[in-house]
Amino acid sequence: MEMVEENVKVASNISALSENELQSINAAMTENKRLAELYCTGCNYCMPCPQGVNIPLNFQLMNYHRVYGLTDYARNEYKKIGKIDWMKGKDASACINCGLCEKKCPQKIEIRKQLKETAAALQ
Repeated sequence: MEMVEENVKVASNISALSENELQSINAAMTENKRLAELYCTGCNYCMPCPQGVNIPLNFQLMNYHRVYGLTDYARNEYKKIGKIDWMKGKDASACINCGLCEKKCPQKIEIRKQLKETAAALQ
């Protein structure tokens, strides 16, 4: 009940956002647009890949590189794809551009293009 009351209090606040708050919101929106091209939710609708590429895992590792700047970590983990039990499948370089995955992606991600970028960035 306490949380509901707090939410009602916040929602009832009719004062305008400060300039700093507006700038923070705009910065977050700009960053979201920048990253939207590889916004994979991990829904797995693109799977299975006929070539065995673990698309969601590849994109997760690409996000470590692109979003968080953890490039060394992402590259080290990328090398483990298909070599350890909890990282099944193949890395992005195994994609043959068949396009079946893109037909199934609810986010309309250009999966083939992103897999090429992932392979280039993480190999």
